[in-house]
Amino acid sequence: MDLITPLHLAPLDPVGQGAQKLVFRHPEDPRVLVKVVNPRFIERRDKRDRFYQKRRHIGHHRAFAREMIEHLASRALAPGRLAPCPHMQNILGVIDTDMGAALLVEAVLDENGDLAPTLRDLIESERYGEREQQALETFLDWALTSNVLINDLSADNLAWNPDGHFVMIDGLGDRAGIPIRAVSPWLNRLYKRKKIRQIRDEIQVLQNQTRADTL
Repeated sequence: MDLITPLHLAPLDPVGQGAQKLVFRHPEDPRVLVKVVNPRFIERRDKRDRFYQKRRHIGHHRAFAREMIEHLASRALAPGRLAPCPHMQNILGVIDTDMGAALLVEAVLDENGDLAPTLRDLIESERYGEREQQALETFLDWALTSNVLINDLSADNLAWNPDGHFVMIDGLGDRAGIPIRAVSPWLNRLYKRKKIRQIRDEIQVLQNQTRADTL
């Protein structure tokens, strides 16, 4: 995989998208995903605040910076040692593209090499069983006790690794202008307890909807 030559993403269809990002499969290596800032997000942000990029040191790339910081934070307790976190999507680097700077991340794949299902996918396809429930509890225990900051813990942001664990593929970092939770473990845990309650409620709603659809 060429990590120097800029990628041409415009002709490709994204495999995922959110309010801030578009996600593509790497054209040379399907094990890698390419995250770029959604052009619509840039248009909305610039229209609402034309001085945004001047006031923000890294402009529209704050979401990338948040994600990278949390990956470093997860390794801060084991400096100088191999310490990947199985619950976080591995970051491989940054590359230029025809849609701006992009973040390269390791794709979470299923047994067939396709993109792994999200927690939402598992529930809606009635594949969320006891094994997956136990794996979710393991993930939530990690989320609560780790030093990582989380801003969006949802069923769409958790991918199922066929090895038997969930991986957070988006929603890392603190969106606050002053990241108080980064220096207050107590506030960080308090906030994450709130997010854990919310995802449990979301799961219950999805399960109820799935049962109703099958009746």
